[in-house]
Amino acid sequence: MKTISKTSFLFPLCLIIYEFCTNMSNDMYLPALPAISHDLSASINLVQLTITTWLAGNTSVQLFVGPLSDRYGRRPILFGGGCLFLLSTIGCALSPSIGFLIISRFIQGVGVCTMMVAGYASIHDLYDDKHAIHILVWMGSAAIIAPAIGPVFGGLILIIANWQAIFYILFLLAFLALTLLWFIMPESISSSDKKTLHIKTLIHTYQSIFSNTSFMTSAISFGLLYGGIIGWITASPFLLIESLNLTSMQFAWLQLPVFGAYILGAQMVKPVLKKIEKDKIIIFGLTLASISGILLIVMSTYFPDNLLSFILPMVGYSIGFGFAAAPLNRVTLTATQEARGAAIAIFYLTMTGSGMLISLILSILNENPISISIIIASSIFLSFILNLIRLRHQKTGSI
Repeated sequence: MKTISKTSFLFPLCLIIYEFCTNMSNDMYLPALPAISHDLSASINLVQLTITTWLAGNTSVQLFVGPLSDRYGRRPILFGGGCLFLLSTIGCALSPSIGFLIISRFIQGVGVCTMMVAGYASIHDLYDDKHAIHILVWMGSAAIIAPAIGPVFGGLILIIANWQAIFYILFLLAFLALTLLWFIMPESISSSDKKTLHIKTLIHTYQSIFSNTSFMTSAISFGLLYGGIIGWITASPFLLIESLNLTSMQFAWLQLPVFGAYILGAQMVKPVLKKIEKDKIIIFGLTLASISGILLIVMSTYFPDNLLSFILPMVGYSIGFGFAAAPLNRVTLTATQEARGAAIAIFYLTMTGSGMLISLILSILNENPISISIIIASSIFLSFILNLIRLRHQKTGSI
């Protein structure tokens, strides 16, 4: 483990600020989706695809960004992607059509990918197990604060300005965060630790990681758990605004208890971690999330017009996700000894890929409360089952 200077202790804080900005790019404009649909003369399904394509951009370059960060370092990759993020955010604001917006959102997702891979790789490079989990808790909380307060900020902006102003503000926030990181971010890998980009070496590295059962089952388990959140982000604007006739601001405020519950669960991990091992915390979180998924299906079936039928189960799910997220993240990334950037690339490939798939399914289907609930709950159940398979493999050495 590398020696950490005083400067690098400030790095997680700066990275959290930037991560917050990038995540806001997928949340702050949610209350504006109906307005975008109207202004760009696009169907609801096409507007929902702007969420899916953001995830597609994020997913499409994972396998390239990881090895590049192992070869050239974390800083060049993060800042190169940061410039791409800034340019595409301006592109979103200036979009004259839904097609242009979809393309801009795809490129924006590519920029976010560099933060996820290079930024998180730096944390795993620089910190030991205990400190890494604590930092991951804070980073996970910051990632969830965005969908919690992003819609509120977006709704407030819509009161005084148009939806384009949301993207201009995102540009300014990200620019300030990247400026801070430029001065504070350490390079976490030395010249001697940098990997080659030989095709055979990369293929061997990826084959090794993909064949690692413990790594892949926990990575996909995390991805499916994350997919439930993406399902809610994709479907909730039209479920709550269009189906239940809520205003944009009412919708925005209702995201606070859902995503605030994740923060509550995540912050409870730190004191619990001192007494309970990581796997037990993960099982508890996934169990709570699965019970909440069952409740979501039952309540949306029998009380589809009741707001609490969706909010209460999602609160329970978010608490469970908060408990499981950071320990499951760390368990996954310590299950392989391969190059960190490549491992994190595959980890986030499964995460964003799962989110993209669920978002795409919900974009294609009509906004039916029961079908939405079944899709979200199914993602949670599969996550729980895969984690049980991981634990079984851990004990027996085979599935």
